[in-house]
Amino acid sequence: MSDLDSNPMIEANKYLNYGNYENAIELYKRIIKDSLKNESKKEAAMAYHNMGIAYDKQKKYDMAIQCFEKALEYHKKINNYRGVSWSYFSIGLILGQLNKYDDMIEFNKKAIDFAKKAEDNEILLKSYNVIGHAFIQLKKYSDSLSCLNKALDFNISPEEFYNISETYYLRGISLENMDFRKEAIESFTLAIDYAAKSGNERIIALAFSKISEFQA
Repeated sequence: MSDLDSNPMIEANKYLNYGNYENAIELYKRIIKDSLKNESKKEAAMAYHNMGIAYDKQKKYDMAIQCFEKALEYHKKINNYRGVSWSYFSIGLILGQLNKYDDMIEFNKKAIDFAKKAEDNEILLKSYNVIGHAFIQLKKYSDSLSCLNKALDFNISPEEFYNISETYYLRGISLENMDFRKEAIESFTLAIDYAAKSGNERIIALAFSKISEFQA
């Protein structure tokens, strides 16, 4: 028996990870059909979610959203709060790519509600960061700062350092636009500290660039 026959989800995820999106999508469709036949809503939800990621990678945003909405539907049927929160978050991300920032905020607020029920700090922090980013795009810097500060209310463990580095970077952007120069530099410095501890090289580069602008 091949790996495909024994665990098609693993095989589909391999296709997804290697960028073979068409094969991944076809296999996810098969998984969904078989899962619903066997009344395995959890597996169907997972397949819909990953198929949404594949469509997103192809920039087929409407189809991606449809998949995430189906994943959301099945996660709700089995009270999988973590799955629900990730579905709302994923839809929100796509809406952000389409510059629909008000909708992005609303979907991530829902993600936060269910992430709290699931006690999932990862999606909580990601959602607060996304909302903070959306408010920045809308030039609502005070709202962004308020949201991002909520992300810092949690007991931060090393597992969250990567996302927290992004929180501090976004705080720095908000503070900069509110003309709080000293506080912005402090936030960018903390972004670098947490990014260095978690290997978030993108934030290290961005925050260093911002501090350099202040020193120029």
